[in-house]
Amino acid sequence: MKSCFKLITGLLVFISVSASAETSLYEITKGDEKIYLGGTIHVLRNSDYPLPPEFEQAYENAKILVLETDMKKASSPEFGQQMAQAFMYSGGKNLSRDLQPKLWQELQTFADERKFPLGQMSMFKAMFVSLALSMAEMQSKGFGVGQGVDSYFYQKAILSGKATQELETTDEVLAQLVSLADMDANLVIKTTLRDLYNMDGVLEKVVAYWRAGELEKLDNEMAANMRKETPQVYQQLLIVRNQAWLPKIEKLFATPEVELVLVGSLHLSSKDGLLVHLKKRGYKIKPYQLTQ
Repeated sequence: MKSCFKLITGLLVFISVSASAETSLYEITKGDEKIYLGGTIHVLRNSDYPLPPEFEQAYENAKILVLETDMKKASSPEFGQQMAQAFMYSGGKNLSRDLQPKLWQELQTFADERKFPLGQMSMFKAMFVSLALSMAEMQSKGFGVGQGVDSYFYQKAILSGKATQELETTDEVLAQLVSLADMDANLVIKTTLRDLYNMDGVLEKVVAYWRAGELEKLDNEMAANMRKETPQVYQQLLIVRNQAWLPKIEKLFATPEVELVLVGSLHLSSKDGLLVHLKKRGYKIKPYQLTQ
């Protein structure tokens, strides 16, 4: 769904800073201090490389890489088990009992067409199944989390010994996701199926908008329906997290090092985005410019 599958792709007050960007990367300054703040795509294809050169240069110029969370812990079996357990039904319930019969049949048909193991997954709540369906569909089209912008630079930092930091713990990530566990299952699955059928066109546009720094278009494509159809998702995964991250980002200006901060592109977007909040707090924002 545009509200759930966007959790992964996850996953822009329409001001001048976004309109003229070469790509989704910005230099944020206050006085003599600066950081680089980049919006990312969490899933990409091999064909989406190389990345925009601005990202590569900003990475080389930064002393510290700051990511949303600890990617090693987030990709661990232990974290996967914690998440699965948090979204598992109890008391003998399953997803088929939570869905209207017609919608359950539509979900079965979709799963059968794609050989998705719905029988095994029906012990999990709708949001978890939505995420699993979305990831499976993206992987079938060549997209992978291990190929996303965040993962690429994380691996590069590990190999080169560059210092890394995080804006939130994996426990905080899990808590945000679990807060959505009991959303209306029919709404989650209905909108998920709708958007999965339209995924091809959406993913192509999202990657193109991200590369060009067209955050307003990216926001319209990815967040507009989320705000309207599932405001709880938008509130928990974007607004709440942005508010928690802001003071941590501001503290980076007190360090002598220059940091490259990478977050999902929707965290930069709309009146709720980090760019707008930083601008309101007196920081100067400009698109990152390549230097010789």
